[in-house]
Amino acid sequence: MLSVLERCQVTPPPGATSDKTLPLTFFDLRMVHYSIKNLIFYEITNISKSHFIESVIPSLKHSLSLTLKYFYPFAGNLVFPPNSAKPEIRYLEGDSASLIFAESSSDFNHLTGKQTQDATEYLSFLPQLPPETMSHGTRVVPILALQVTVFPNSGICVGIHARHAVGDGKSLFPLFLKTWASITKGGGDAVCLGGELVPYYDRTRLRDPEGLELESTVWNFVKQQRSEPDRRLPTHNDAHARFVISHATAQLLKKLVLARYPSISYVSTFTVVCGYVWSCLAKARAACGKDDAEVGRFLCEIDCRTRLDPPLPTTYIGNCVAPSVACAKMAQLKGRDGFLIAAKSIGDSLHKNLYQAGGVLKGVTNWAAEWEAAREGWFLGSNLSPKFKMYSLDFGWGRPKTNEDLCIDEFEGIALYDGQNEGETEIVVSNLKPIVDAFSSIFSTGLQTL
Repeated sequence: MLSVLERCQVTPPPGATSDKTLPLTFFDLRMVHYSIKNLIFYEITNISKSHFIESVIPSLKHSLSLTLKYFYPFAGNLVFPPNSAKPEIRYLEGDSASLIFAESSSDFNHLTGKQTQDATEYLSFLPQLPPETMSHGTRVVPILALQVTVFPNSGICVGIHARHAVGDGKSLFPLFLKTWASITKGGGDAVCLGGELVPYYDRTRLRDPEGLELESTVWNFVKQQRSEPDRRLPTHNDAHARFVISHATAQLLKKLVLARYPSISYVSTFTVVCGYVWSCLAKARAACGKDDAEVGRFLCEIDCRTRLDPPLPTTYIGNCVAPSVACAKMAQLKGRDGFLIAAKSIGDSLHKNLYQAGGVLKGVTNWAAEWEAAREGWFLGSNLSPKFKMYSLDFGWGRPKTNEDLCIDEFEGIALYDGQNEGETEIVVSNLKPIVDAFSSIFSTGLQTL
């Protein structure tokens, strides 16, 4: 089904980047055991294997090298010193990112179709990170692996697998990947790097908000937790399904929430979309006999870059997100007013975290513990954001046909994307197939009866 055409290691241009070390902030350390896994599918009906080998492969290798000149941490390694000392990101001249080119005979239209998908069908398009090594007692862990798969006469899939410690979703998608795509589309000319894409790495502006040794506090907690290899892989019982909420529908959902809660502290397209999905999933779980929790929790992340004092540039590369956890009783979530209660709960949680006295970093010492505690009972996590504008990632092949987040297979999760049409929100749900099927019916019926 899939054959590898070439394996290579891509470095920044010779002499372009000197040896560098980046410390991990308390934001980064929380993500040490996690990774980002995403697939982007492009429909290209006139792509041949020979054109891919002769033209696309050299172009992507060259443009990735130029991109790594600016995004050198992605070519580096996460290093764990002996005696459980805090890890850091290290780039040494000659370090590289893994890049695989492959050919697949799978049905591209099936993989990118609107029907419910077997979650395991995507696994072969996701590259595995190169194995870690040991050097004088120090663990050396590669940060990035990429895979570009051609489906002759159908399309291309770009697979991304990155250590989360290097940066959050904004670092990877609107910044690193958009730069790679822009340089590729521009024929390998790095001049196309505009000011909005120039990465910013300075950590000195990330001040400790409570006068504590936050890095040490977070690391002492995180290093005791399970690591990435323990994560769950999807089986044939797991499914992905894609749903769309239009701008008009989101506005109607907002009106319903405001009619019930006129003085609600915070309401947005995000809160109503997530609230609707959260309540539909609660009902779907109950319909499938998964009624084993009293409380449901919904996790999303707040981008803190512009909310710090002083603020960081929007092009800051690293993790800079704070968790926001909404809670609601399962009996309420699956009840008649489940959507309204869910949307209010998410909005109240976001408002508290965004506008609390002390700013978004208030209580930062408790983040790691709260993250783990949130997974007790029924936990639903959300990944990505419509603000990332994933459908604008153009390598010269046009807009993507679809995107898949494979991280949400590791827990009950959803991924949010901008839609193909203006104002739309796309939601990808990953769960057991019976729950996804029940969710699909409840989701559609609910929107029809608004």
